[in-house]
Amino acid sequence: MRQLIVTEWMSLDGIFDSTLMNQWFEPYHSDSRAASIRDTIDNCDVMLYGRHTYEMMYPYWSSLKNNEMGVAAKLNAVKKYVVTTTLKEGCWQSSTVIRQNAMKEVAAIKAQEGGPILVQGSATLVRSLLEAKLVDELKLMIQPHIMGFGRRLWEENLNVGLERLEVQNLDKGVTVVRFKPIP
Repeated sequence: MRQLIVTEWMSLDGIFDSTLMNQWFEPYHSDSRAASIRDTIDNCDVMLYGRHTYEMMYPYWSSLKNNEMGVAAKLNAVKKYVVTTTLKEGCWQSSTVIRQNAMKEVAAIKAQEGGPILVQGSATLVRSLLEAKLVDELKLMIQPHIMGFGRRLWEENLNVGLERLEVQNLDKGVTVVRFKPIP
């Protein structure tokens, strides 16, 4: 059975807005943060995306052919699923679109033999996965920055208990915290 791991990059106040990353994410770049991101991606067998994250990542990463940043080859080759009701097909190599019964389909993918399923970004999908109790691990990469505005990862009316598994301190004050949802 596969593990489903959600990884999110966010500011201290929960902003994960990709349009504002130049303010809350980029100033905290370090070799240790890049290595942590690479390790997370390298250790998955399957990627699962919501439509917005998929459409943001596909044009950029699919254009890279020389394993840029040490993850391009993996991101392009790995099996990808995108949960959407609007996309007709996934244009990115090795992509499959899930249009109906998404949580049932994800549960079936989890039931397969193999390595972890990794979810990046995809806040709406992550909320549904948490509510369906399909998430095995939540890995938050927190930048030491209070943004004060922008799209928040956690919307109202989400109530999930968590058990902390590990805290890792990276350079420039970035902290990675791993949690397990409490059933």
